[in-house]
Amino acid sequence: MKIAATVILYHPANNTLQNIQSYSSAVEKVFVFDNTEGEQSTIEEALLKDSKIQYYHDTQNRGIAERLNQAAQKAVEDGFDWLLMMDQDSSFDENALQLYIDCIKKYPDCTNVALFGTNYGRNKQVSSSTVIEKEVNSMITSGTMLNLKLYPVIGQFDEALFIDAVDVEYCLRAKTKGFSVIQLMNIFLQHELGKMVHRASIKTMFLVKKYKELHSALRCYYIYRNNLYLQEKYKDFDRKVMKDIDGCAMSHLEKGVFYGRNTKELIKYLIKARRDFKQNRMGKFQDKF
Repeated sequence: MKIAATVILYHPANNTLQNIQSYSSAVEKVFVFDNTEGEQSTIEEALLKDSKIQYYHDTQNRGIAERLNQAAQKAVEDGFDWLLMMDQDSSFDENALQLYIDCIKKYPDCTNVALFGTNYGRNKQVSSSTVIEKEVNSMITSGTMLNLKLYPVIGQFDEALFIDAVDVEYCLRAKTKGFSVIQLMNIFLQHELGKMVHRASIKTMFLVKKYKELHSALRCYYIYRNNLYLQEKYKDFDRKVMKDIDGCAMSHLEKGVFYGRNTKELIKYLIKARRDFKQNRMGKFQDKF
């Protein structure tokens, strides 16, 4: 079982190298794609010192889907079986990653599993030695193992999405082709979604503060536009599943409206997202309102 990893950088933070090192020892090669526009990465020199790392930086932000396709293709060409896909702000505890890999090795029918994934959170540990597996309809990209034997059958990640819902779309497509998507519920990736804030909102008459994860207006643009795209593309998929996916996307947007601090800007981006979808303007955001 040959495993490679990939991570896509964008203005990497100080702890990005440490995050990569949390899983690089468990794989044979790490494909690092840097989407930072123009400038040289602050950690490029350190990355190039690691013989396992292949670093690519063409000064362009080409999104998530295109970079994942590039990584998957390189991994296939190099004879790898699985590709561990990571975000730059995600990491694994050593014990969790080893248990994760062992579970995949022992899984009775790997040939039919398009993706394995984990649970996620911050400072969460493996909750028991008995792994709890669950067939799911979608998972986040980070921490997910891509079956490279099935990748040519399922097809490439959908580059129309650029970022956001790239993982969901691939999972749905794998399911439509009869393959499984398996999440190991008590193995944890160290990961957070969005920026955590502690605020009150009009929903509670500004009397009660709550912890909420918020996204930027631009990210909300992608969430909304790409959800509309998914709902149209998979309109014949299980309606309950698609309703749940829609509800998740709308929940992110609702938190931005009620708990964000620039609602007017957010609404402007959401109006553009709907207009762009209707005009089939997909891919990277074009800064024209």
